[in-house]
Amino acid sequence: MIENNKPFIFRTSGSTGEPKIIKKSYESLLAEARDLAEFFKFSSDTVFVSTVNPDYMYGTTFTVMLPEVLGCKVDGERVFYPEDIKDYEKYVFISTPSFLERLAKYKFTFKHKPLMIISAGAKLDDEVFAYLEEVSNGVTEIYGSTEAGVIAYRQSAGENLKFFENVKYENGKIKSAYFDEPEFELNDELEFFGDCFRVKGRSDRIVKIQEKRISLDETEKILNSHELIEKSYCIELDDRLCAAVVLNEKGRQILEKNGKLELVKTIKSNTVGAAAHCKKWRFLFDLPLNERGKVNAERIKEIFNTNVTYPYVLEASVTSEYAQICLIFPHESNFFQGHFTDFPILPGVVQLFFVKEFIKDAFNLDFVPQKVKKVKFSSIIKPDEKVCLCLAKSDASIDYKFTKDDKIFSSGTFVL
Repeated sequence: MIENNKPFIFRTSGSTGEPKIIKKSYESLLAEARDLAEFFKFSSDTVFVSTVNPDYMYGTTFTVMLPEVLGCKVDGERVFYPEDIKDYEKYVFISTPSFLERLAKYKFTFKHKPLMIISAGAKLDDEVFAYLEEVSNGVTEIYGSTEAGVIAYRQSAGENLKFFENVKYENGKIKSAYFDEPEFELNDELEFFGDCFRVKGRSDRIVKIQEKRISLDETEKILNSHELIEKSYCIELDDRLCAAVVLNEKGRQILEKNGKLELVKTIKSNTVGAAAHCKKWRFLFDLPLNERGKVNAERIKEIFNTNVTYPYVLEASVTSEYAQICLIFPHESNFFQGHFTDFPILPGVVQLFFVKEFIKDAFNLDFVPQKVKKVKFSSIIKPDEKVCLCLAKSDASIDYKFTKDDKIFSSGTFVL
C-alpha cells in the first residue's frame, strides 16, 4: 500500500544535461492514474508485466499507481530478456522502445498476445510499431516526462500524437493535474496537424562546437537516414562532435572489407551539415542503455574517452546468458604499434580489456568485473584476423573464449 502523505521523489535521466530531482505529490500521481484507468479500462484480472524500473516516473505510474487504482496484479519480477516473460493469458506489457526494438529485430512472438503493449521514453519507429501491432492486441505509445507526467499518446503506427483529455497545451506550456506546479514548459518543439502533433526534436539538445550551434537530434536524424547506418547517438566531447554508430549489414560488410577510415569517408561524403563533420567515430554492436531503456550517454562518453583502438564489430548475438561477438582487430590499432614490430600479435592484456568491455555492454552491467581466473592463451591472434568472442554468463561468473571455427585462441573466467 502506498503512503499518501509523503511526496514521491524522482530523478530525471540527465540525457540532455545534469539529472534533476523532481518531487511530486501523491494526489497528482493518483489523479494521473485514475484518468489512465478510465482511458485503458483494464479489468481487475489483468496482470501487469514490465521491463521498467518501478522507482522511476514511468515505472511508478504504470506498474504501481495504475494497477493499484484498477485493482490489478503486478508481476514483481522485472523482465530483462524476452525469455523472462511468463505464461500469462491476460496481461499488459510495459516496456521501452529499446527493448521493443530488439523484439522486432529478432521477430519475437509472444506465446499469448498481450492485451496491450505500452511504451514510453522515445518515439517508436513506425516499422517497429506495426510489428508490435501484429503480435499484440493493441499498442499505446506514451509521450510525457518526469516533470509533467503523461501528456499525449498514439495507438497506431501511422498516427501522430494526441493530448490526453485532461491535458491542456498553450504556447509551449502544459497544464494538468498530473504535477503540482501551475504549468510546465516543454523543451520539445511540436509540429501540429489539426488536433494531432509530432515531436520535431528537443530544443535543449543543442551544443556549441567551435562557435557553431549544432542540434544533436538533427545530426542523428541525418546519420540514421544513411544507407549504411542502423542507428546513432551523438555527443559533444572536448569541443568535438562524436558519433557512436550501429551499422547495418551492408555497413558492416564495408567495414570488414575497407576498414574504418574508408567507411568514415563514405559516410561523410553522403551526409550534410554537422553529420559530415563528426571528428570521432565509434562503431558499436549496439548503443549502451541505462536501466530506463534510454541511451546511456555516460557510457558512450566513457567509450570515446578510451585511448585503446576499438575493434571492428562485424556481428553480434546476445541473450540473457550468452553472447557471441565477431571481431577484427585492425593492423593500424595503437596496441600493435611497437609490439613485436616484425610479427605483431594481439597482446593478452588487450584481449582481457575488451572481454571486460564487451561483458559490460552485452549484459548491461554497471560495473566492470576485475577478478579473472583460469586464464589460458592457447594460440596467437594476428592483426586483421576475424575472431569470435564468446561469453557465457552464470550467476557468479562469466566464461569467455576467443575462437575461430574450432580453434580456441584464449579463454578464462571473470568472477562477478
